[in-house]
This record gives sequence, C-alpha cells and structure tokens, in this order.
Amino acid sequence: MKFILINLLSLIVALSAEAGIMPASTRVVYEAHQREKTLMLVNTNRYPIIVQSWVDKGAGDPDTTEAPFVVLPAVFRLQPERTQGIKIVYNRDPMPADRETLFWLNLYEIPPTTHIPNDNTKVTLTMNTQLKLFFRPAGIRATLSEVADKLIFRIRVEPDGSYIECQNPGPLHVSLTSVALVAAGNQYAVEKQPDMMIGPFSSRRYRFSAAPPSNTSSQVKFQYLNDAGGVQEKTVPITR
Repeated sequence: MKFILINLLSLIVALSAEAGIMPASTRVVYEAHQREKTLMLVNTNRYPIIVQSWVDKGAGDPDTTEAPFVVLPAVFRLQPERTQGIKIVYNRDPMPADRETLFWLNLYEIPPTTHIPNDNTKVTLTMNTQLKLFFRPAGIRATLSEVADKLIFRIRVEPDGSYIECQNPGPLHVSLTSVALVAAGNQYAVEKQPDMMIGPFSSRRYRFSAAPPSNTSSQVKFQYLNDAGGVQEKTVPITR
C-alpha cells in the first residue's frame, strides 16, 4: 500500500508539472459594445484533453454559475499541441453602468484516465484554470493607466502592525502585484498575497513585511497588470 501511495504521489507531481491548457491571455476585458470575445487556447500537454468552460463569480462550479455570459463551445476535445478558440457571449442582462464588474472564466481540463503502476486502479486528475473576466460598461472613459495614477496611498499604524492603505476612487479594478514604501533610499515592501487586486470605489490594506520608518518624506512604488496582462510600474507620493 505504501509503494502504491508513493507511486500515486509521483504520478500526481509529474502530471501537475506537465498539465497545462494555455490561454492566449491571462485576463479578459469584455467591452460592453462587443458582440462577443474570442480567446485562443493551446493544449501544451502530450495527450488529448476534454475542456469544459464557463463563466461564474468565482465558485469554480459550473452548476452554480450566475454570470450573464455563455461560452461556446462549452465542452470540447483538444488534441496535443493544437489550438482552439472559445467565444464568450454576453446575454445582455443589466449590469452596473458606473463601474467594472468582475467575473471568472473557468477552463476545466480533464486528461485521459491514468493507470497507477502495479495496481488496477484508474485515476483521472483534473485541473481548473481561472482567469479574471472584467465587464467594462460603455460609459466608462477612464483608462486603466489613468485610474492607477489616481490611487491614493496612506500609512496606517495599528496595534497589530503597520499597513499601506490604498484607496481606489476610480471605476476600474487595479490588479496590484507589488507595493513598497520608498523612504531614505530604501524600500519597505508589503507582504505578498495571492491576489492583491483592489476593486472600484474601494479601499484595501496591505501589511508591511517589516516596520517602515516614521515621519519620513516618502513615496510608494507599485506594479500592476494592464489589460493585456503586462506589468506596469508607477511611483506616487504618500498622502498625509
């Protein structure tokens, strides 16, 4: 039994390293005027897979989807090293007009059934890739760069530690990837989080990894992802 478990763990690691349906973009921006949005996918595995795709609010369950989008085709077979385009179609349900709305595009990958060595058991290992899908209303004229320029940063000192508080007065989501206080020639970074995105008309706190100096004229250097998923960097003054 121990030998079988070791082989199963090795199999999972090997397949996880090789698994990968690769989308052409790490995020999708759906403009309200678009009739549909196409995303190309490539199967980088050495075996064929079945792909199920849908849009939801983050649950990752096709049976609980409440999103106003249809993905076509919803289920398809993709051969090794081949590409397939999927179409995302908005069903025109009413959405907030003054801000972006966040959804998640799910790409559920089902590989062939795998035999465990020295056993008759069959195992199917699946993987769900989730991409952010931003629905952008027609009335929003601000660009992501302009919204990022208007982010407001303040230092907050609490009994449990020090934070940078970020306020987003704009209508778009800003996906931050790093935030650091620049003071006296040194940088004091906040703790990394799996998702550092800040939503429209909201604020969020980021805890410092180490306590920054106080009463020092300083700036904040931050990086964020643009609409294409590329990293952009800006430096802005701290708001006192």
